Amino acid sequence: MIRRALAVLLLALAVAGLRAGAADAHANYIRSNPAADARLVRPPTEVRISFSESPDAKGSEIAVFDESGKHYETGTLHPSGDENGLAIAVGSLGDGGYTVAWTALSAIDGHTTKGNFVFAVGNAPLPRIPDVGDGSTAPAPAEVIGRALSFGGIALVLGVASFGVFITRPRDERARAAERQLRVAGGVALLLGSELIFAESATVPARLGALLLLRALSGGVVLALLRVPERLLGDGPKREITVAAGLLAALSATLVSHAAASGDVKQLVLDLAHVLAISVWAGGIAALFWTVVRDATVRDARESRELGGIVWRFSLTALVAVAVVVTTGTLQSLDRLVLIQDLVETPYGVALLAKIVLLLLTLALGALNLVVWGPRLQRALAPERARRALARSVMAEAALLSLVLVASGVLTALYPPAQANAAAYDSTQHVEGLRLELLLATTAPGRNRYVLRVHEGLRPVVGTQKVAFRFTMIEHDMGENELVAEERAPGEYVAQGSATAMYGTWRIQTIVRLVGRDDIRAVFTVPITAQQGASTAKAIVAGPYTLLLFLDPSQPTAGAPFTINLVLIDSKGDPVPTKSPRVTLQGPAAAAPVDGSESTPGRYTFAVAGLDAGSWQATVSVGPEAQAVYGLDVAR
Repeated sequence: MIRRALAVLLLALAVAGLRAGAADAHANYIRSNPAADARLVRPPTEVRISFSESPDAKGSEIAVFDESGKHYETGTLHPSGDENGLAIAVGSLGDGGYTVAWTALSAIDGHTTKGNFVFAVGNAPLPRIPDVGDGSTAPAPAEVIGRALSFGGIALVLGVASFGVFITRPRDERARAAERQLRVAGGVALLLGSELIFAESATVPARLGALLLLRALSGGVVLALLRVPERLLGDGPKREITVAAGLLAALSATLVSHAAASGDVKQLVLDLAHVLAISVWAGGIAALFWTVVRDATVRDARESRELGGIVWRFSLTALVAVAVVVTTGTLQSLDRLVLIQDLVETPYGVALLAKIVLLLLTLALGALNLVVWGPRLQRALAPERARRALARSVMAEAALLSLVLVASGVLTALYPPAQANAAAYDSTQHVEGLRLELLLATTAPGRNRYVLRVHEGLRPVVGTQKVAFRFTMIEHDMGENELVAEERAPGEYVAQGSATAMYGTWRIQTIVRLVGRDDIRAVFTVPITAQQGASTAKAIVAGPYTLLLFLDPSQPTAGAPFTINLVLIDSKGDPVPTKSPRVTLQGPAAAAPVDGSESTPGRYTFAVAGLDAGSWQATVSVGPEAQAVYGLDVAR
């Protein structure tokens, strides 16, 4: 009856957990107003930032300051009206450059991300962006220790109880006392690990707090069971309830993991299977050594065969667990690593590589138990020598698996290289010892922000002689355009422009010039397509032409000048030069017509002075043969 009830309870909780729909568990910057690198005619009265998921306002911060360090934010941080947005009012800003520094506490799992962007009012230059690395904060020692203790607690609670249920039950009081000691250690580790994670942050989001409470309660149940007299509840039911508590603790770990951040049910299942398998293996090793091998005797062939049988049964169980660990770990790593070099060039990869090496060493020792010491004991061949060798091997396995749990604590506190970000295009190549990551803010035609992150190993590459982007289009001969990037942060080089102005496939060649070395080049192929919900880039068929229209910047603000860009394409898809298009504006106030100027063949620009806030219609006329209406909104 108890088993059935536990099975139903665990199934219900597991399904509820998997159906919870975990979102991206790191609040990443998506957009802002003012936009990054914006040049404004009028100063803003408020700074608003939208993130990839809901941030916790109590643990988040937005600061606005000038180049002298003077702060301008006023009032308190509050929701911006956007579901995932925060806003803060700012005081009177004069002409000059300003930096916005933000810290976002994820309401999902309590991870903190940081970032900066800049804007300028008037003709002032943009300030240099301070270094914030990859936007993540280094894990605090208390968090790493708390995670390692939690994983150790799960392993001891789940693995030791499973060992007693499925491998062998303690046969004497000494073995039962040893088992209780391990279960006490597991319960205490769960309680202490949860407390350390909870105490590490001044603000704990409600979701994370609930899952930590569930984990702590699991540890509390384990400890409370040990005080229940056997006449009320026997060892068998106690072990079964302990297994259930371990499963709940494992589920709580999965629901605050990188798998939960992906929002993918498959990743959640893989992570839970990985945690369960390594817990059964590690906790079982501890139980095998502490309750069986440590004080085992092999005074005759019967005792030797009995010990060998226990080792054989556990070795088969461990073999299945290892297969699950390797399979699930490999599948997860394929989704979290970008390049094989990530194993030595990113903090996450280094921690993962350490875990892999430790697991391989542990597996080698486990193989000795399976094929050498276990069979020798079963055949009673030099049993005492085999027992001593087995004890040393199992003790070494336990030590190595303890280090694996520490590596897991570090790993789960770091950000994987393939973590989702706000970039619409993100691709990485490894060329001549450099890691080159290209990011585009959008894959729609028009104004764009091109970012190249350059690293050599774990170190960002700074002080380059030149970093440039060269653009060519595959479908049409649009010539070659070049944008020279400036170093906006250590290892991060940024250029802005409208080089990818047409729908199609573009080759972007990145060039990195270092002192004393040949230029390092990489070619990225980027599809420029229509994006769902993109209101500032439109292709309109009018007469014999297709008019591709977009704004620069993509979101005009009241009183700030902006540019309407037009790419005129004929029925064959080729640019149409030497035309004289005109734009007529209608909206909340009167505005003079604007004539276009041709910058490159088939591409025309219309310089628009600042408009009033509201909805406007821009009627684009190309002689008498074509006319198109383009709607735009001007923000206040």
